Amino acid sequence: MSVHGLKRVLILDWDVHHGNGIQHMFYNSSQVLYISIHRYDQASFFPCSEDAAADKVGEGEGRGFNINIPWNSRRCGDLEYYLAFMNVILPVAYEYGPDLVLISAGFDAARGDPLGGFKVSPEMYGLMTHHLSALAEGRVVVALEGGYNLASISECMYECGRALCGDPLPVLNLDAELRPDVVDTVREVLQIQQQFWHSLQATTIPIPTDLQIFTELSKDEKEIKPTSSSAEINNIADSLPDLSISMPRSHIIDQSA
Repeated sequence: MSVHGLKRVLILDWDVHHGNGIQHMFYNSSQVLYISIHRYDQASFFPCSEDAAADKVGEGEGRGFNINIPWNSRRCGDLEYYLAFMNVILPVAYEYGPDLVLISAGFDAARGDPLGGFKVSPEMYGLMTHHLSALAEGRVVVALEGGYNLASISECMYECGRALCGDPLPVLNLDAELRPDVVDTVREVLQIQQQFWHSLQATTIPIPTDLQIFTELSKDEKEIKPTSSSAEINNIADSLPDLSISMPRSHIIDQSA
């Protein structure tokens, strides 16, 4: 960092396993913001350590600069990663303002990987890369860490490469059930990290239990008549169960932004 004159580096680790080595390396530093999104299963998934828990936030000058997003269930995919990325990772990344972004790009959380048990699509990896490439004046390094399915690795890395080149990306499909354990994880991370990051305290709309309504709104956007009354809109909003965690409106409706 000193050689290249860097003051702040963001590391996003989306490998299905928690990066305990990276975490320990920078646990006391504010110069590196480490964010890991990984399978946890209450510390029973490798590396089987509570170091991967959401309450491990750093120590000393590094307090608040370590963010763990630990999933406690199998088969997490695009909806779960989109939820965490838009609610936690991206807001904090912009607030931090890194000089360099490093992505620990293990693809063992990808769809088709026999070990990770997750189903993140190549399109989701491309979307995350696309948004991260807007940081640090485009200084983004996608460091391939591998996975256990060559076809999945190839497809995922291809979409990341397209994102870095500025190519149009495929539309992301978020048609899935939002499970309570997923909401609990994101809520826990937000509650822990809000004391460190103002961007996580922003007021946004509540998450409904079914995101299909927003997919339909996006598809039928041009058919919505401007004569709809505010009372009708409020009735729709009142019908959505409030789960007390947030999803920025613009990111739900425009998934390809």
